[in-house]
Amino acid sequence: MRGLLDPDMVRGVGMAGLSALQQAGWTQPGGDPVTARPQLPVRAIKMRDAFGDAGYRHILALPGFNMIPFTSPLADLMGQIMGPAGFCYPLKLPRIVYPTTVVPHQPGSVVHKDYQSVQDMFTCWTPLGDVPRSLGGLALQPGSQATSRVRYRPLTKLEPGWLTTDYQPGDVLVFHCLTTHAALPNLGDRMRFSVEYRWQLADQPAPRRMVMGPHGAEMGSRLFARTPWWRPIPQGVALFDDGGLDQRKTVLPAPPSRFVSFSN
Repeated sequence: MRGLLDPDMVRGVGMAGLSALQQAGWTQPGGDPVTARPQLPVRAIKMRDAFGDAGYRHILALPGFNMIPFTSPLADLMGQIMGPAGFCYPLKLPRIVYPTTVVPHQPGSVVHKDYQSVQDMFTCWTPLGDVPRSLGGLALQPGSQATSRVRYRPLTKLEPGWLTTDYQPGDVLVFHCLTTHAALPNLGDRMRFSVEYRWQLADQPAPRRMVMGPHGAEMGSRLFARTPWWRPIPQGVALFDDGGLDQRKTVLPAPPSRFVSFSN
């Protein structure tokens, strides 16, 4: 959806996040944080490494970064798609992707589906700045939500039957977790910065790692619970452990989807 969000607001969030990365040593100091080139050593590629980095954790605590799902038209849109039982996970996922000249292979470039133990989850992928095709961006395979089959492989270029675009601040790409997708390679000379806001239904169990912080409280509640925009998860949502970042370790079977019909 082109221009769903206010582009100036999105640019401001992107600037704040990239400034945090620059201060933490991800990119070269002294210049524009948006166009700053990456510098060695590489800080984080896998998510488990990113959470241990001060710059990445700073982004997770930014008010603007956390406000978008609650104070923008995104909440209304997801209400139309999912109904009143839909809610946004407290864990919002910044995606920082190095150019291929620095990191040739990225986990997000592998063709995959997000479907595992929560079958009716929707992802809102939001570029936090201009993401032309030279920086890659997300590509989808339309119609792929009709099957659970997927061929895992790196997506090195846009293949027949796949779609992408030149993304702009304010754009939002919404897709069901059964949709096959991958990030195209970043062929530019700067970082690609985006965020994923993920939503599910309140009457289905939710992965604990997407909800609870390390101190036994809902993520973000200590920082934002007293703000007028904060929305905790609905009462009564059951939590379960799905193996952490290892998505292959699913301990509960996913209930049938209410949004798509698919074959195995």
